[in-house]
Amino acid sequence: MIGRTISRYRVLERLGSGGMGEVYRAHDERLERDVALKVIRPAAGGRLDRDRIRAEARTLSQLNHPGISAVYDVESSDGLEFLVLELVEGETLDAILARGPLPEARVRDYGAQIASALAAAHERGIVHRDLKPANVMISPSGRVKLLDFGLAQNCGTNAAAETTDGSDAGLLVGTLAYMSPEQMLGRPVDGRSDLYSLGVALYEMATGRRPFEAELATALINDALNTAPRAPREWAPALSDDLSKFILTLLDKDPGRRPDSAAAVASALLDGAGGAIAPGPARPADAGDAARTIRSLAVLPLTNLSGDAEQEFFADGMTEELILNLAKLQALRVVSRTSVMQFKGGRTAVPAIARALGVEAIVEGAVIRVGDRVRITAQLIDARDDRHLWAQSYERDLRDVLALQSEVARAIAEEIRVQILPLEQVRLERVRRVDPVAYEEYLRGRFHWNRRTEEGARKALECFERSIARDPEYAPAYAGLADAYDTMGNYDYLPPHEAFPRAEAAVTRALALDDSSAEPHVSLASLRFNARWDWEGSLASFRRAFALDPKSVAGHHWYSDLLSALGRGEEAIAEARLAQSLDPLSLIVNTSVGLHLFYGRRNEEAIEAHRRTLELDPSFAPALRSLGGALEQAGRYDEAIAAYERAHAILPGELSAHALLAHAYAVSGREGKARELLAEMIEAAGTRYVAPYALAAIRVGLGERDAALELLDRAWRGHDRGMAWLKVSPRFDPLRAHPSFQEILRRLRLDDESIEDLFR
Repeated sequence: MIGRTISRYRVLERLGSGGMGEVYRAHDERLERDVALKVIRPAAGGRLDRDRIRAEARTLSQLNHPGISAVYDVESSDGLEFLVLELVEGETLDAILARGPLPEARVRDYGAQIASALAAAHERGIVHRDLKPANVMISPSGRVKLLDFGLAQNCGTNAAAETTDGSDAGLLVGTLAYMSPEQMLGRPVDGRSDLYSLGVALYEMATGRRPFEAELATALINDALNTAPRAPREWAPALSDDLSKFILTLLDKDPGRRPDSAAAVASALLDGAGGAIAPGPARPADAGDAARTIRSLAVLPLTNLSGDAEQEFFADGMTEELILNLAKLQALRVVSRTSVMQFKGGRTAVPAIARALGVEAIVEGAVIRVGDRVRITAQLIDARDDRHLWAQSYERDLRDVLALQSEVARAIAEEIRVQILPLEQVRLERVRRVDPVAYEEYLRGRFHWNRRTEEGARKALECFERSIARDPEYAPAYAGLADAYDTMGNYDYLPPHEAFPRAEAAVTRALALDDSSAEPHVSLASLRFNARWDWEGSLASFRRAFALDPKSVAGHHWYSDLLSALGRGEEAIAEARLAQSLDPLSLIVNTSVGLHLFYGRRNEEAIEAHRRTLELDPSFAPALRSLGGALEQAGRYDEAIAAYERAHAILPGELSAHALLAHAYAVSGREGKARELLAEMIEAAGTRYVAPYALAAIRVGLGERDAALELLDRAWRGHDRGMAWLKVSPRFDPLRAHPSFQEILRRLRLDDESIEDLFR
């Protein structure tokens, strides 16, 4: 076989053999990559079991997990039937155990990784049925891969176990020394059978021997069915008592007394006596280990190595997805995207970046996309002493890019010894394949949306629509569409009655497809706040989002808006500062801190907060507008007008600063200028949406209370999003005692009694 070309695969070397055939390293001449070929050996009489070959391919194709070798294809050529598999580099666990037992930390590590992979298979209803050290590959970096699902069975079928394996006629399918008692007896099996086999492998890893070692098959079966194994600790006195006992629970002859799930086994192995032991290659303990425990990090923008500036959106999107994956871990504080993007393309030293962001470690790296293949190279740096801790490259088909992102996130978490909770493990592993074109359009959409401009929002809408047209089941594209329409409504790029219903329809569809992510729940909470004035529904959606992701920056930012609008100022400021701690350089989050101080009538503090934001970016128009508001309320009208004018000069197409400037002119006694700007806005209303709420504020400044109240009534009827702030906006203080104003507040359910009921 060596040197032979089968189909498009040039056979390079023999890697091993099993009950069903031979495994070879081969080179795929078309895709220029090495693969593993599993060439199926004919059964007795020269018959090929093609059904079983294809069954193994189908089984593997259902399993998308970094701990399970992937199948690329199943083929027939030159009279041969073979599977084309992912080539897994490293040593089998069997070969490693030939050198002796392993340290307990490594036993727990490998066991937890195997259990995690089994959990993914069991979730699909698949039982491996031949789990043994020879079918476990360990990579040079200590990562586990499960091999050979040729004997796997769908445990949902309740079919009886087969009784031949093609190599040892008369024995049960699988390898006798690792079989569960129920498998030996030919009874139906489920995932707990694999857990028994894992128990045998753990016993062997810990002690260097199997629990039952009789040479005769009949004696081995008798021992496994009727004899209690000796405690592993009797063979390995250094083994902890809890691990020794746990292995025995896996080896219980009654499957009902074994752990309920592989996920529970993974969690138990990581959470043993003496604290959790994170996965990863075992390292000798030293005095610096404690210092390597990291609780906060930032992912710097990945460098685009494609050589194509048009692919910049892809690198930025991969950066954001990696951040989102790491942010799922409760034990780790991860700085959000907007803060790290400040350092894109810069040359700031790592320790200086870490100090600015308040983190202990930095992840930096690069991404390259060639055709439908993606490679990420990442390295981890302990910023406290600028020491490189880890580096690795990962490559996947673009359809598996979500799994690639999760794999990188898990590897980083393991290296810094952050505990991954079972639910977090499930979230990291629950990824689907994605259509490459749909994913690319989604990333383009996020790239444009993050600019927070009208042009960017409109381009984002087009990208998200194309993504959905390509894959109507892709939930993130609907969430992106909702965010883009929400932006259009919030910034008055579209009338609220056009923008918000479209946003709500999109986010409803996103949640129908996948309600396990926090982001669409945050979007729905924001829409219920801005578009529906559904305070109770908004609170419920925020609570659901925080249950899924307690560290959602957008969640805490927008929740602070809701609290502020409901008059709960101190809570709002606390929420905004929490968002600020997670995204310290975000301009809009920093602005929100000053904004809520302004609504709380703490004007001098608000002025100081906005000036600190403008030190980060003097041209950030929202901060300039908010600064103008605080200066105006402090009676510093000339400074307020100057701030508004700067904001208007930066974004002349937006009417926000225009309206605020008119109000400032009015309250400062410059009525002529105020009426001139008011007339311009009324004229503009003939060709674009002009918020009645903004016009009402100008009328208040001019002392025209009846006109202002009429405009507020129109704003309420038109669902003007600015009305959400009516209870706390200082610009409407002159109207607060008016019965009509109080009636509008009651209609909005922003009166004190309604809000008390909401939080009772």
